[in-house]
Amino acid sequence: MKKTPVLLAVIAALLLGGCANKNEARFRAFSDELRARSDLQVTAAVRAEYDERSCSFTLRCTEDAEGCSVEVLEPELIRGVRARMSADGTQLVYDSVSVDTGDDGGTSLSPMGALPLLLRSLRGGALDSAWKEGGSCAVRLVPEDDIAVTVLFDADMKPETAEIEHAGKGVLFLDITEFS
Repeated sequence: MKKTPVLLAVIAALLLGGCANKNEARFRAFSDELRARSDLQVTAAVRAEYDERSCSFTLRCTEDAEGCSVEVLEPELIRGVRARMSADGTQLVYDSVSVDTGDDGGTSLSPMGALPLLLRSLRGGALDSAWKEGGSCAVRLVPEDDIAVTVLFDADMKPETAEIEHAGKGVLFLDITEFS
């Protein structure tokens, strides 16, 4: 009689392992497809939570062969401000004026760097884990030391939400409205 609970636990573990492997395979196929593309557009509401303040923006990230551009859509007061990121560095652009913002050390833990970090993570971040959450696929990626990106996908494997952590603490929260 005592063998039945153990047997049920083993079967449950095997089934859960199968779900994780299926979600991992779905994510790897998505990531491979993303690596083959050089033209992407992502729009998201981005909320940054820092120790003493928080801020929210709606941003659009456009990526092409020349690099990546992030444009502020909201708040209205700074609508149109863009950050252009390329191999030559990062520039903050408004109308025809541009100012070099310097190198961020590759961490991109600012609202303007959140979407490029998400894309970089989806393409090449180390897959820490994959699981099923509420009928959707979820993954946790580690693009670099002390940074983790957790992404929840819809049934069609389009990213819906993401959380970017630094040293185990959630800093950037993304609600993705467009991913094409």
